[in-house]
Amino acid sequence: MTTPNIWAVREVALATFYDLATGKAKVQLTNLKTSGLENTAETVYVKGGRGNANIVGFSGNRGGKVTLQDAVFTNEVIAMMTGNEIKKGAANVYQREVLTVVGNKASVAFTPLNAANGLISVYKLNEDGTHGEEITFLATGPATAGKYTLTAKQLAFNAGDLADGAKVVAYYQAKSGADAKTITVSSDKFAGTFKVVLDCLVRNTLDEKDYAAQIVINKAKMEDGWKLQMAATGDPSAFDIPMDILKPADGTELYTMTVYDKDSIA
Repeated sequence: MTTPNIWAVREVALATFYDLATGKAKVQLTNLKTSGLENTAETVYVKGGRGNANIVGFSGNRGGKVTLQDAVFTNEVIAMMTGNEIKKGAANVYQREVLTVVGNKASVAFTPLNAANGLISVYKLNEDGTHGEEITFLATGPATAGKYTLTAKQLAFNAGDLADGAKVVAYYQAKSGADAKTITVSSDKFAGTFKVVLDCLVRNTLDEKDYAAQIVINKAKMEDGWKLQMAATGDPSAFDIPMDILKPADGTELYTMTVYDKDSIA
């Protein structure tokens, strides 16, 4: 087969990111929904004469944008966009539990942090699910009217304050397992710059055979503005990865695109 002169883009690209300093691959995204490449430039015209028409144009400010949309979220990419590493290890996580009182007692599911200071807050629960009267913490027992004590995971209430079957809602923090992963967005860290390789397929309009196409973007700066959307209806949230194409330090090539036959690779 001969590589085509006229072709159509068939599939979304596979995107591979490489570290600029080490040259090593960092991550490949294989679940993209869309991958787009936009070229930009500006032209300034010399104007004059009757009608002030354009006489000659000077082009400059060459640049471009890459926009990837991933169907899933990848921790490594999130780390690249936040400028912070994903932290693995136990973390303090907030809990909300609705508890049923039996015999003036109720227990939370997990071990509360800072138990010596009680839970974050405890309320009687109204029938409509809203907060009722707050029940405050008492460090030493027994519990008195409107107060509770805490021993390990168990809350003890003042006798007669809450009937069996009454509902209370408790807010507290507990420690997660050691395999938790924490994403951090901080005010002093920003998205990084990487080499990006996009591998896609193109179809020859002459014989309708498929060929490989590889776009090598020598230097792409991830944009610092990105979003995480959640909705009760509709498609699952997608992850947009916008990037600006920069001029490399050792040349003028912003990117190259090579169409080739995979079967001809030596």
